[in-house]
Amino acid sequence: MLQLDPLPMEEARQFWRDKVKLGPGEFSKLSDEAKVKAFAISGIARGGELDTVFTAMQKAIDQGTTLEAFKAECAEIFQRRGWTGKRAWRIDNIFRTNIQTAYNVGQYKQLMRDKAIFPIWQYSAINDSRTRPTHRAMDGRAWPAGHPMWDMWFPPNGHRCRCSVIGLTKRQAERRGIKVEETDPTNTLVEPIDPGTGNRMPARQLLPDPGFSVNPGKVVYGGMVEQSKGGHLFAELPNLKGPSDYRRPKLANVRASAIPDIDETALLASGLGDDVYRAEFLGRYGEEQVLQDAIGEPVILSLRAFQVYKQPGQPEEWKFGKPGHGELIPMLGDMILQPYEVWLTPQKNPAGRVRLTKRYICLWKTADKQRIGGLLVFEVVNGMFGGVTAFAPMQRGVADLKYLERQRQGVLLYKR
Repeated sequence: MLQLDPLPMEEARQFWRDKVKLGPGEFSKLSDEAKVKAFAISGIARGGELDTVFTAMQKAIDQGTTLEAFKAECAEIFQRRGWTGKRAWRIDNIFRTNIQTAYNVGQYKQLMRDKAIFPIWQYSAINDSRTRPTHRAMDGRAWPAGHPMWDMWFPPNGHRCRCSVIGLTKRQAERRGIKVEETDPTNTLVEPIDPGTGNRMPARQLLPDPGFSVNPGKVVYGGMVEQSKGGHLFAELPNLKGPSDYRRPKLANVRASAIPDIDETALLASGLGDDVYRAEFLGRYGEEQVLQDAIGEPVILSLRAFQVYKQPGQPEEWKFGKPGHGELIPMLGDMILQPYEVWLTPQKNPAGRVRLTKRYICLWKTADKQRIGGLLVFEVVNGMFGGVTAFAPMQRGVADLKYLERQRQGVLLYKR
């Protein structure tokens, strides 16, 4: 039985709370890095059943409950899928892989925080009959904390992987006769030892299992615990899908019948001042309001999305005065309920941290037939998507649809 005594650690709890629940099809289109931030189960679509399994996993991480308790809580769902008898391995796989990922994400943050004390990291495999040969070949080997090889080899390195990383002081490594390596062993040939016979097995490439070649802790927390200001700059991951992959037209070519008519008086005038725009937001939505979007998922519409974040003690500053920001406040609810498209876009910052953003691309047609495009951007905040920004991009007083085109990347979650 899997022992959960090391849990809960707050880092593991937070990691799970910030997961994004997706359907299997949406999940499969994400990069391996972005999948670390998402949760999906093959055979279970988004909805009540996925929520139940997700919540049961959260309880296991928060309270250290057992695999048997997890099975009991989700028994009806698993029985409907036929995951019983010989097929019960799927439940074990879901539980162990997710628990170990959460634990190792938390462990990575702790090791990074304490790397001045424990500058050497040692790979540790269980070494029983279930240990994979390549994982066994890594057991006991050590590299400096944060060495590039850990970008690929920090556990888990496969489904149901039970490996971990141990932090060591220099004195501990010397006393135990541990050689600290500097070369990345990935893709070299190894001859693992058969645990049953003690004989060498045929040579094979030293690689993590397919789909596990990223460091989940670094994906979540980046290369350092406290990131510098420059480390917060996120950019889209390369080779994301776009409109053409989903046979979607360019925004400038969208049929007029697909664009709603918007009463121009609903939009606020520009240049009204921060106090006016702030009061307008508070009157409509309060400090914060949870809304259901076009997909039926909850999003947090918050006044903080319009705040410019600065160091503590500095004057309050708002984005309302930027072109297209304050004017859209009356339309925010409609933008969430009636977007033209919704995209899930994975991004990475220079420190290596990956985040998932949800982008609502909106189009309107004014009385004079001018097309206006609006953008809402949300990112994961405590397991829900919280607003980051909202505006209508403009270029010299004209709606900038080219800017919106560049935002249509990732996984298309919704289309009008």
